[in-house]
Amino acid sequence: MTVVLDTLEQLAALAETMLGAAGLGEWEKLASLEARRQTLANSLPASLANDLSGATSTRAQALIERYLRHHHDLLPLVHARLDELRVVLRAAPPPSDIS
Repeated sequence: MTVVLDTLEQLAALAETMLGAAGLGEWEKLASLEARRQTLANSLPASLANDLSGATSTRAQALIERYLRHHHDLLPLVHARLDELRVVLRAAPPPSDIS
């Protein structure tokens, strides 16, 4: 497996783990996984589509689609959590002015 395919495999697996963490309300774990996801995504070459051919390209496309499915399912969970936090922040008393 090429380095690119290995990275895409890791990204797809990581997206699945992130979805599981969000589903369980493990938000700190999700944040940590997001940092790892960002690092992996940034390691992919900008010319990814041009660098792959044949079976490698087909496998890469399948991995990217798997990643996108998990990411698509993750977004509503994250948005719901953000909405919850907005409510909590609005209900919090204003900080006291300590001078």
